[in-house]
Amino acid sequence: MIAAETPPAVEQPAPAPITVLRRDATEVVATSDLPLTLAKAGQREQALVRRAIFVTSALTVTRPADSGTPDGDRYAWTHQAYVQRQVCFTSITGLFACAGAEVEPLPDVERGEAPVRQAEDYPLAEAARRRLAEGLKARAETLFDADRKTKVQPALRAAGVAVVSAAQAPPARR
Repeated sequence: MIAAETPPAVEQPAPAPITVLRRDATEVVATSDLPLTLAKAGQREQALVRRAIFVTSALTVTRPADSGTPDGDRYAWTHQAYVQRQVCFTSITGLFACAGAEVEPLPDVERGEAPVRQAEDYPLAEAARRRLAEGLKARAETLFDADRKTKVQPALRAAGVAVVSAAQAPPARR
């Protein structure tokens, strides 16, 4: 008879942390409307490119599965920036219609994790959100201009539309 080797002990994975709280939010940081007069085949049409920069935030508080107290709670956050554009048209009859809104992520993101010190108080996540929002506000016009050049103008050219006039867009709001 051949003796079988003792199988290795199977290690159990550590229990997954328990989600105690999850908050999701969206904050509009800047908006701007860009009025355009478009021409194609001798016809003119008024258009408006509605633009917004916004931040989505997710905050999660977790507790280790083997802890019954909030002492080991940690919070993690992600704040992601996006640009949204929506092209709207006013027809010669005065009807106003908008294409579907297009949303694209920006490279601006803040992520982090920290221990919970006090219930309902997440200072590092809030500081990161404020830092991201303020930076985006300061760069809003530059971001809108880049979006116009890389997304709006190529789409209009592809449709064979010429921009006859672009009114000076008012400064980004918010």
